[in-house]
Amino acid sequence: MGEAETTAATLDVEIGGLGGEVTLADLFPSSWVESHCQAASISEFLEESGFAVADQDSFESIPTHEWDRYVESNTEFDDWQEMLSAGVERYVLEQAGTGDPADEVEALDEVETADGGDSADAETEDSLEAGV
Repeated sequence: MGEAETTAATLDVEIGGLGGEVTLADLFPSSWVESHCQAASISEFLEESGFAVADQDSFESIPTHEWDRYVESNTEFDDWQEMLSAGVERYVLEQAGTGDPADEVEALDEVETADGGDSADAETEDSLEAGV
């Protein structure tokens, strides 16, 4: 295992409510990184950044504006906070055993349609969702 791989596996991210230590490798699996970043893994992403990341302290010592600029240039995200939030959301959904929230809403809509739901009920639900 290379230095960057070891680093990604040991960097802990303190995120309230997740419980325990969550690593960058937990938040950003290779399949996710490949589809959102110009890297094949979070380890490669860190390595290609040009920043010396050996542990949590060295990662946190990277100037925020420089790290944000790297993230913006090499991902689909505007900054690190946006990327981190997306990774946390994916992680939480995975831990909860659920998929994409949009898929869940679509599946629920299909079940209601298959049940032959009353159109008055559907209108009431639409009104509630719209905050009317």
